[in-house]
Amino acid sequence: MMGTDRVSPVVSLLSELIRLDTSNPPGREEAAVQFIEAILGKEGIEVEIFSPEPKRANILARLKGRRPGSPVILLSHLDVVPAHDEGWVVPPFSGAVQDGFVYGRGAIDMKSQVACQLLAFLALARAGVIPERDMIFLATADEETSGKLGVEYLLSKVEDLRRASFVLSEGGWIIEDEGRLHGQISVAEKKVCQFMLRARGTGGHGSMPHEDSANDKLVRAAEKIISARLPFRPHRIVTTYLNGLFKGKRVGKLRYSTLREALRHEGFRAFVARDPVLNSILRNTVALTMLRGGEKINVIPTESTAWFDARILPGTSHEAFLRQMGKIAGPGVEVLSTERGDSAGSPYGASYFRALARAVRRIKGDIPVLPYLTTGATDLRHFRKLGIPAYGFFPVVLSKEEELRMHGLNERLSVANLEEGLRGTEEIVRALALPAPRG
Repeated sequence: MMGTDRVSPVVSLLSELIRLDTSNPPGREEAAVQFIEAILGKEGIEVEIFSPEPKRANILARLKGRRPGSPVILLSHLDVVPAHDEGWVVPPFSGAVQDGFVYGRGAIDMKSQVACQLLAFLALARAGVIPERDMIFLATADEETSGKLGVEYLLSKVEDLRRASFVLSEGGWIIEDEGRLHGQISVAEKKVCQFMLRARGTGGHGSMPHEDSANDKLVRAAEKIISARLPFRPHRIVTTYLNGLFKGKRVGKLRYSTLREALRHEGFRAFVARDPVLNSILRNTVALTMLRGGEKINVIPTESTAWFDARILPGTSHEAFLRQMGKIAGPGVEVLSTERGDSAGSPYGASYFRALARAVRRIKGDIPVLPYLTTGATDLRHFRKLGIPAYGFFPVVLSKEEELRMHGLNERLSVANLEEGLRGTEEIVRALALPAPRG
């Protein structure tokens, strides 16, 4: 499946990382840690491995800087979401290079960035560059579930991680839309607010339905929630992003001036509702992801449940949102919180943001580089909570269609894109090795 053509080091590295199945659950990141340890060891770079549980591991490598303390961290995670062969053009853990693409789970999220950050880190070491501050390569476990065995664990074990001057990880890309490019640098993310609906009722034989069925109550309540039109709530980051992206252009049957004005027009609101990304950054969202009710076709169960993955905007409280869900669902069901997360942002008028923007423009020319609100949770939230500037950005170009492959079928990244991503990451890492920008 690899073909007969010689592949570049970054393509080979990504393929090998994909072939190490680190699906979480259960994780098994230790195999990837050992693989990376061997690569760093060949270059004479010492590593520290942190293993909170058997087969779960994190790896840290450091280039000593001119000044101690406040390191710059290149952060990535080694675990991926699970994948099964059905529907894939090649097996999801084959790492196949086919038709100019590297296929496999993690090709976008985020083993490609692991590979590029590792090679950029090694390039700095080989060149004999002594960074102004310690430069840390940090590849972690458990991002796809909670981070408890990854970044949370490491922050309790490695003291100077809590004093980092800057952290770079996932969450933003260079986006291609209708032939135009723009850079999006994630400076914050939506909050996790996952919940469960539970209905209880009277059991019985399926041949004698009645009005106290748990399943009937659950289905009616779930339908109310998934069909509810939650209002647009423009956040300041999203407003800055969309104003920078659309100002002066025709969007949704109108000439865009400001987000506030555009949202007054039905055509623009319909345009947003059809776009999964725009829809998700402009409102609180709810996705029904799991259902459970009954074990036998002729038995009416006494209890049934539905799980929802909700992501709420910064500034929305979990309690207020769950009360809203309860009102929408109506009587006869319980709304139970199952997982929640907080969100803090990083300043996007600051020096590190400007330094990243300059690096992007050196790579791609004079394109807009805008602050972005990530819809999913990342490990950056743990550092932002500590007040550490933390941005999500990987300099590869993704179309909207490619972005939606993340966590989905046939996740892939083009070879050309990956190789450009490495060049861009090397440019950024060199910039981060300089004295910390002022202002």
